[in-house]
Amino acid sequence: MNKRDAINEILLSLNEMPLDVDDLVDDIQIATIIDKQLDITTKKILSNGWKFNTVTIDLYPTTGGYIPIPATYLSVYSSDYNVTVRDWKLFNLDDMTYIWEEESISCEIIQDIVFDDIPYMFANYIVQQASLESYINIIGNTDDISIRKLAVDNARREALRDDANAIKGNLLTDDYSTNLISRTGL
Repeated sequence: MNKRDAINEILLSLNEMPLDVDDLVDDIQIATIIDKQLDITTKKILSNGWKFNTVTIDLYPTTGGYIPIPATYLSVYSSDYNVTVRDWKLFNLDDMTYIWEEESISCEIIQDIVFDDIPYMFANYIVQQASLESYINIIGNTDDISIRKLAVDNARREALRDDANAIKGNLLTDDYSTNLISRTGL
């Protein structure tokens, strides 16, 4: 699903006309609002860390000892160190420093991904959630929110199933699963 299709699906859910081929999102106020809501919802859902946007890599310090963190990283975790990201650099919370003397730090990275590259089941989940949030923010009618929440729950369930199917190996011993469990406290 591409982002324009997602915006059109949300517009239709709000009883608005979809964008024509020639329409620019920035030229139509409600489309601009939905575009922003879609960006916010995408980051929220991707921040949970799924199989398709979670990688384990080694991060290397610069000659000054800093480990720069790109803006495409939503979260950084390490099983070896107590870390966080501050000022777009990896920060050691135990030593209270940005300076790393180690040669490399193994980290689990949750990546931000362009909407058009998100697997369909997750794109659908994001669209359903963004549709619900747009409905609440724009329409404000709470009478049929439970029906819309059911659609979000169904889309989330399908996304979880798709994520579980992507995991190869034993759910109890697989690196992705054990890191997810330790990170989220499940």
